[in-house]
Amino acid sequence: MPSHALAGALTLLSLVSSQPALDASTRYELSAETDDGRITALDVTIRLQADPSGRTVIDWAEQWAGEEHLGQWARDISVEGARRTAVAPHGGCIVDSAPGAPLVMRYRILSAHQAAPAVSNSRQPDPIVRPDWFYAVGFSLYAQPAGREDRPATFTWRGPHGIGFASDAQHLQGLMHQPRTGKDIRESVAIGGRDLRVSTMRVGGEPLRVASIGRFGFDMAAFARLAGKVIASERAFWGDDQAGPFLITAIPLASEPRQTGFSGTGLGDAFATWIGQDTPLPDLAWFLAHEYFHSWNPRQLGHTEDATEARTYWISEGFTDFFARRLMLRAGLLSPERFVEEWNEVLAHYARSPYRTSPNAVVADRFWKDERARMMPYQRGALLAAVWDRRLRQRSGGRTSLDDVLHDQRRRAQADPALALQDALVAAAAHAGLDLRPEISRYVDHAAPVLLSEDAFGECARVVSVDTPVFDRGWDTEATTRQGDVVTGLDPASTAYAAGLRNGMKLLSQSGGNPADPQVEITLVAQDASGQHRLRFRPLGRETVRLQRIELNAARFSARPEACRQALAG
Repeated sequence: MPSHALAGALTLLSLVSSQPALDASTRYELSAETDDGRITALDVTIRLQADPSGRTVIDWAEQWAGEEHLGQWARDISVEGARRTAVAPHGGCIVDSAPGAPLVMRYRILSAHQAAPAVSNSRQPDPIVRPDWFYAVGFSLYAQPAGREDRPATFTWRGPHGIGFASDAQHLQGLMHQPRTGKDIRESVAIGGRDLRVSTMRVGGEPLRVASIGRFGFDMAAFARLAGKVIASERAFWGDDQAGPFLITAIPLASEPRQTGFSGTGLGDAFATWIGQDTPLPDLAWFLAHEYFHSWNPRQLGHTEDATEARTYWISEGFTDFFARRLMLRAGLLSPERFVEEWNEVLAHYARSPYRTSPNAVVADRFWKDERARMMPYQRGALLAAVWDRRLRQRSGGRTSLDDVLHDQRRRAQADPALALQDALVAAAAHAGLDLRPEISRYVDHAAPVLLSEDAFGECARVVSVDTPVFDRGWDTEATTRQGDVVTGLDPASTAYAAGLRNGMKLLSQSGGNPADPQVEITLVAQDASGQHRLRFRPLGRETVRLQRIELNAARFSARPEACRQALAG
């Protein structure tokens, strides 16, 4: 090598060596802040090395579960080691520092609720800090350095003493037996309190922890046993007996007498649940099965983009609904009667949904804004899963089902991590001899109504169809709300009009009614210049809709119960 070239190479080597190597590990610490024994906030510390450029963005995710301001509950943010900081797009910090400098970011997380959360107002992203307990998901708790979600991360709980704590961020290994990463910390849940109860059992040799706070309408030990059975059955379905440690958290929701309700979110190697205090345990079997199935769907079935994720909910939520019911029936955790009852609820709500004929793009846009839009991907996807499963079985003489398609889809997604969720499903179905593309265009993209065949659930059940009036209150509900509950846009041909309601009346109260059944009576108290009026009517619309329901063949079930159960479960 000529001397001048050698000198140039040495100069380049010197410049490269002067740049500090990035310490890939990000260290997260969490503690509870107390005042006279009362928990008042959560304190977060993040220790990391600055980016080699000297510019490090430490911020919350763009959105999660419909919340676009995940950093809104953080206060008193500071960064040690920074020369300057600026506010990042989602509430975190843009840090200017020496290249590779050690940085320490600290902040406090306040509660989203000043009172105990209730069935009527609970939201998945909301951190909850009560005087004696707390709960939060990682998406709301933790800012994260940009570009490091797949790099190593550690987590430490700092107390204080006397406050119990549980989080899947503590797992030594993740779902696929890999070290913790930034993504694992963000997709985690944290729960703690003075009366935190944690029970541990083994499922296929792997630990399952169930951590709960407060009182529920059932024995928490029975809840843990049910969860263990659900997890065992789904791991058996996927052939993942050694799927790793798992955590379930449960917090109570205040409710009115006889009011029930629950919600939850799957987080990879954990899922968080919010359960109304009077909700009976049998209601939770399908719910647990749904949330745990998210450990695979969509996480291991294809790539999704945050910005467009809602457009694939018909797969990730709808297929999960379908398989949750199927697997619980197979495991004996759902009776045939309850299986049919739950399916009939889906069919009734789908038939009467105002979003039944709304294209997927519209539903996705409205998903986090309207509860009725939120349910459409669950309903539409589950129905399509049932249609395609039956067709696969019929074409193959019972040798192939949607089970096989999902297993193949998983193999394809593992082989190509960039393969999109819908593309992976289409490819796996094509391999099984079923071209889904025309029907995805017809039923998902353009929202043609999905109807089940009469024999969709086998020889021991029959799908019957009837044309029934649509649910129609009779007035423009959105315009009425905008006018301060003054009746607007009332249809003179409606049953509400026939009951005495008129435009311009002030609605003082509404009770009764069921969008899935217009035969259920609505009672209104309305006021006009002459006084208050109590009105009762059934919200029967002039148009009709094709309503389907499943009916069991009682005689066949009595003669061949196990064969019929298997036929119903697919």
